[in-house]
Amino acid sequence: MKVTKHKKIRKYMSFYMNNFGFREPLLILIDGSFCYAAYKIHLQIEEQLKKYFQSEMKLIVTACIITETDNLGSKFIGTTQLLKRFLVHKCGHEKRPISGSACIKAMTKTSHYIVATQDRVLQEWIRSKPGIPLFYLHNSSVPTLAQPSEAHRNAATKLQKGRMEVRSLDQSTLTTLKEKEGIALPDGTVKKKKKKPKNPNPLSCKKPKRKTQESNGNPKPPANPLGVTDGGVVKKKSRKRIKLPKHVVEHLKVANGHQQKSNVS
Repeated sequence: MKVTKHKKIRKYMSFYMNNFGFREPLLILIDGSFCYAAYKIHLQIEEQLKKYFQSEMKLIVTACIITETDNLGSKFIGTTQLLKRFLVHKCGHEKRPISGSACIKAMTKTSHYIVATQDRVLQEWIRSKPGIPLFYLHNSSVPTLAQPSEAHRNAATKLQKGRMEVRSLDQSTLTTLKEKEGIALPDGTVKKKKKKPKNPNPLSCKKPKRKTQESNGNPKPPANPLGVTDGGVVKKKSRKRIKLPKHVVEHLKVANGHQQKSNVS
């Protein structure tokens, strides 16, 4: 089997597994029309289907299908014997057998089956009913798993949306809890929270650290406002002398002499 064909089969089966709950071993329900077509081309059904699906499976028939094929006459003796090799599943119609297609329709309502049939009418019914994979022999010789129909894809989309939506029971429980905690009002409206004043930034409240060391790593000597030396003697502060120009000094002397004369008089 080609790799691309196998990928397509796995894609189709993943669709049914993810959306409709199919699990291994796969249950393949075979009717008389499929078995008759396989018998004519000498197809080893069990061997070929295992290669096709590459997964665990069980081939199933019902008493109604065997009875219907047996009643068709001597032409279908080989088909009837082939059907009896598979697992006969209880369908509930053992006392009053019904047609094979009617039995298959009843079986697919309660369990997950892949239906293998060549009946065109039954194939159209399967395509219209979500969650039932269709398997048949294309051109009466090539085993083929049908692509999910539009009805199947629409049903899968609805199921996915339903899983995402909140159920009514869960919604009522959430509303009750919100009212209990005071988050929501009885009419369903959400209660607005009052904005509380924010605390100041803790970093802005920190006191600035005093520098105890200078940039070179040596400790800074303590301040000495009184000018006391190590010996205990008070050291006088030196004054800076400003040197005046000569003409300013002479002018000050003259001015000082005039002041003294005025004071004497």
